[in-house]
Amino acid sequence: MKHDYQRQDGNEEVWKLVLIEGHPLLLSKKKRFGFLPRDPRCKLCTAPFKGIGGWLLSRFQGIRQSKRNPLFCNACDEFLRAYPGGTDTPMTMMFVDIRNSTGLSAQMSSKAFMELVSELRNLALDAMAKTDGSVLEFIGDGVIAVWPPGIAGADHAKKGVAAARRLQEKVKRIAPQGIDLPIGIGVHTGEAYLGTIAAASNDIQDISAFGYDVNLVARISTAARAGQALISQATCDAAGLEYDTGKLLQPDLKGIDKPAFLLPLD
Repeated sequence: MKHDYQRQDGNEEVWKLVLIEGHPLLLSKKKRFGFLPRDPRCKLCTAPFKGIGGWLLSRFQGIRQSKRNPLFCNACDEFLRAYPGGTDTPMTMMFVDIRNSTGLSAQMSSKAFMELVSELRNLALDAMAKTDGSVLEFIGDGVIAVWPPGIAGADHAKKGVAAARRLQEKVKRIAPQGIDLPIGIGVHTGEAYLGTIAAASNDIQDISAFGYDVNLVARISTAARAGQALISQATCDAAGLEYDTGKLLQPDLKGIDKPAFLLPLD
């Protein structure tokens, strides 16, 4: 089913506080809720919806999965409806996906392929949770994650690299026997408009990212070979990584005119 999503503008100062400066209430919630089991969770404050954690929040704080928008808890859904909009945000982004998924799915049953994609999502969620990242969107067999400074902290680039390393190590164990799992991971630090999107009905549906650097990180992931993570030079510099410039790659990225120098995490 195709959705006619529209970008929402407005309330920029509120979103600057949340995404760039860091809203004290949201940061406090993320810290507390992160210790409570279990997934699935609110995309904004990480409140758990299931298990003992979900029961405790629902019973004692009235925080539960929104009936209108199950991606968020009822409290964050109310915030999104009250303050639609967003702001240009400097941040670190990750894109990970299974390339040639059509060919791969032909090598296994539909159920096995579904389970493989589901496990990839779980590993991505775990990597984000361990590094203060936020899974922004699941797109088929791909995952987009972000580390805005107001949520992840000033060292968001380091955390993005750490998540890539963690995911790169963990993903090796989910490859079906005899099948090379062509998962590519791309990490880039840049700027994007991060904010709410709405359907044609003007009901807030989700939070998403827009801009050149979002497209760039997606292209970076497609340039990675199977099981490889490619980190942009901008992320390397922002994270303070020491690297040999001779090891930087400059692949041809479809639709990207500016040169992109990438460091492979092998």
